[in-house]
Amino acid sequence: MSINEVYKIVSYLVDKYQGTYLSPDDFNMVINMAQRQYLNYMTEDGSGHKGLQSGRKQGTLITTPVVESLSIFMTEATLTPDGTGYIYTQPSDLYTTVSVRGEFVTTKPLRRVTEDKWMSYINDPIDPPTVTDPIYVEIGNTYKVYPLLGGNIRIAYIKLPATMRWGNGNTLVYDSSTYNAISNPNGSTQPEWNEKDMEDIIYRAIGIIGINLKDNDLKMASQLVKQQGE
Repeated sequence: MSINEVYKIVSYLVDKYQGTYLSPDDFNMVINMAQRQYLNYMTEDGSGHKGLQSGRKQGTLITTPVVESLSIFMTEATLTPDGTGYIYTQPSDLYTTVSVRGEFVTTKPLRRVTEDKWMSYINDPIDPPTVTDPIYVEIGNTYKVYPLLGGNIRIAYIKLPATMRWGNGNTLVYDSSTYNAISNPNGSTQPEWNEKDMEDIIYRAIGIIGINLKDNDLKMASQLVKQQGE
């Protein structure tokens, strides 16, 4: 589903139910709010419908129902420690951490702990962290690892989806070329989600605007837009 199709569907529903015009700027704001809500729901809601077992602040365990939807956002990165040897800066596009592994000393996932339990784990006289069974905590945009692993860590994570954008110039004519803030500021950024997920995101966008859809309204609007062509 292209961003132009999404814009036409949302605009059609806004006109139908509110009799108003939805500007491109308002659409871009609302559709990205809805996208973030949906991503939060998928990863932090814990409803059992579509979601990860726990959210960003508690670590992430991917369950089968969300693999198809989130697979495009799953990625990996190798991180190098700063001068301390145990602080690693997270990728700028990180949304939630799936796993952290030592690249050389250990291949098993590091145990995640919360900041308030950090010292109690380190000072545990019976089962303290070791280089083969280390721990980590997320603080701000960093990982803190103990004990020193002597090298890089490898993380798997879900990245933030691209900010969707319906592009146009001053003429309000859709520009399908790819957006670039410097070289092509009038271009568009397409959705990365599959069509079923985009339908859910559209429902949320319409809800943010203040419209309660009937069961078949979105399907009818989508069919109408497809019949009219992009």
